[in-house]
Amino acid sequence: MKPDITLYEYGPSRSKQVRWTLLELGLEFESIEGLELLHSDELKKVNPMGKVPAVVVDGEPLFEAAAICTYLADLMPDKELIAPSGTRKRALHLQWVSFALTELEAYVWSNARNTFVLPREERETALFEQNNKAFRHAAGVLDKFMEDRQFLVGDKFSVTDILVGFTLNWGNSQGLLEGAPNLKRYLGRLKERPYCPM
Repeated sequence: MKPDITLYEYGPSRSKQVRWTLLELGLEFESIEGLELLHSDELKKVNPMGKVPAVVVDGEPLFEAAAICTYLADLMPDKELIAPSGTRKRALHLQWVSFALTELEAYVWSNARNTFVLPREERETALFEQNNKAFRHAAGVLDKFMEDRQFLVGDKFSVTDILVGFTLNWGNSQGLLEGAPNLKRYLGRLKERPYCPM
């Protein structure tokens, strides 16, 4: 039996990663969406931080996009969107998702928080140049890795590409992938997928 899933989402956010994963897996879900959802009492019952994405799967809440997407892919092993636990390919999934979160997303999220998320009086822009430099350095490492590859794990599209690709596209929208031709081509391949929201 397929799981009962409710997705809490808001368009321009990491919830796009979860929606994309659900569509790739062919899973039906109920969507609760909207800006007014953020930090609401309803959402805090699922994610105490009041942030999206969050899901309820068979009555159990889960938040954080990487955890949600990995879990959903595990629920549908026949779709082969993620390698089995305990395999080297699964370790590579964890490696590249962790890399994206710590070496890439942390910096574009810092920029975003200090551009439009925080109240104007709380914003700090002094670190933008440092953030951009750190993102470009990590992107350069990944660009070299992708030189002779189509996708991140086993040269087959997986949930790893959904999670990492979303973050790379975020950096690309800020002009941070100049000089990374392999990543630009990689994003092009991801955007060809019918459910890609980028």
